[in-house]
Amino acid sequence: MGEIVSRLAAFLLYAALQGFLLAALARAMGDRRPQHDGRLSLNPFVHLSVWGAAFAALFAVSWVRSIWYDAAQSRFGRYGAALVTFLGLAAMVVLVPLIDLLQPLVLLLPRTGSYAVLYVLDQLQLIAISSVLLNLLPVPGLVGGGFLQALWPNAERRLRQAEPICIAIVMAVIVALGFPDPTTMGLPLLSIG
Repeated sequence: MGEIVSRLAAFLLYAALQGFLLAALARAMGDRRPQHDGRLSLNPFVHLSVWGAAFAALFAVSWVRSIWYDAAQSRFGRYGAALVTFLGLAAMVVLVPLIDLLQPLVLLLPRTGSYAVLYVLDQLQLIAISSVLLNLLPVPGLVGGGFLQALWPNAERRLRQAEPICIAIVMAVIVALGFPDPTTMGLPLLSIG
């Protein structure tokens, strides 16, 4: 039960960071749509996907709610969505080893509290790397769906309709086959400590 709770806490941190990074990158490139949709926020509940939270707790892999981009506003046109998607995922990978830099500060807390916070931070690193790997897939409903928005900027209606079906397929595959453990695939290489 403790692992599920710590993964949910880590998911809230992940959702806040990933959602904010994507919205901030879009805004930096001139696209105001995520800001108008209320996504330019560190509030995790703005970005939270209920199914993403459940899969974070059970499988340590997750996703945030879809962010929709406006190609007409972006400085890079329709390729702005692909650039935001790629840079947003890359930024999460960069943040993983930086989380280790918080350890000395966390150790200033009382012993029990510091252990709990360190465990949540470890879970955050695990969820972040797993989620980046999953969200690279160009699937509506995942962050990688931004690649599809770049390819077909006028197909938002069809992509939104496909989203629940695609997410259901992703969930079924994860439940049936599991998800690769990123600690054996490179997480130790990304960690500073």
